[in-house]
Amino acid sequence: MNINYTTLATAALALLAPIAAQAQTSSLQNEAKKTEGLEIKIPSAKNASIKVSGYAQAQYLYTDSKGNSGNAYSGFNIRRAAISVAGTIDENWTAEVGFEIDGDGKAGSGKLTNAFVDKAIISYKSGFGKLTAGYQKPNFVMEEYTSSKKAFCIEQSVSTAYFNKIGSLSGRHGGLWWEGKIADGLKYTVAVTNQYKEEMDSDSNSGVAFYGTLAYELKAEDYNLEIGINGVYNPGNDDEKNTGSKAPAGDIYGFEPYAKITAGGFTGILDVLYADGDEKVLKDSAFGMNVTAAYKFESGIEPVVRASYTDVGDNKNLGTDLLKYVPKGTSDHDSAYAAYIGANYYVNKNIKISAGYEYTRFDGGAKSEDANAFRIQMQATF
Repeated sequence: MNINYTTLATAALALLAPIAAQAQTSSLQNEAKKTEGLEIKIPSAKNASIKVSGYAQAQYLYTDSKGNSGNAYSGFNIRRAAISVAGTIDENWTAEVGFEIDGDGKAGSGKLTNAFVDKAIISYKSGFGKLTAGYQKPNFVMEEYTSSKKAFCIEQSVSTAYFNKIGSLSGRHGGLWWEGKIADGLKYTVAVTNQYKEEMDSDSNSGVAFYGTLAYELKAEDYNLEIGINGVYNPGNDDEKNTGSKAPAGDIYGFEPYAKITAGGFTGILDVLYADGDEKVLKDSAFGMNVTAAYKFESGIEPVVRASYTDVGDNKNLGTDLLKYVPKGTSDHDSAYAAYIGANYYVNKNIKISAGYEYTRFDGGAKSEDANAFRIQMQATF
């Protein structure tokens, strides 16, 4: 691996300089009133309001893949820009529309080329629960349905990326959602959606997919604990020949047990991913796991570590192209493990600077392969 250390050092100093400049006043800044979002009250309508919010992320990255002719990506880019408009119509009805524009995937590029609707929903809340209709991400693959502005690590793990790839299990779907409570602390969500993600064409969605979540949340004085399981079943389309991410050719199902604990400044997250189904979609069952731990100090500094493991058996379609902005390598691997270490610095309630390194090892193919990724990211929310 040939790394240009001068370039890395220059980029690191340039982007991390605000940390040193803010260190002496960070405690005061972290006590500042949260200013994210602009809320507008509508005097002519009782309890009605509109809130506009958004965020932008810019990155410096260096990535390479051993055995890939020494290719590497390095440079600055715009990762994403997003804006959301949420409206409270009355005490029962709300609506939200969000848009996102992502970078074109090229290091050193300032182009934003991938524009799409992130969310478009209408919700009705009653004493029995909450009904939502529209287009959003169902609860499967935690790193995917959690907003990227709240992510502890700069990019998703290889496990998350793989499960996002298969059978339209995750990603944005059009459909209906119902959220309710069985008892104190025990909650559930059920959803009926289109079969294919990011697809509203009725001819491409001859059937429906089913999602469900059952979780128990314990709130104590010193900690919060949530334990749950997400599930999905997509019957697929037997006439579909394309086995890509939008078109499961047969039935596929998945489970995701998870646990999340927060205690003081500490946050720990564990999620386990499993999927299986028709051989036209998956030749073998797939397994993934992510373990993430972070601790936020009063100074605003938050060290983060994440360990990931993925085993896809006879599917043998793991490759470095699953990792964001990492040079494409061979795709016949059947397992991968990764280690991420980094830190976030919250300059104030609206500015976050992150730095992280991740090593990923791919095994089980004709040859093993190593991928390295170093990133620095600045995020601003409003």
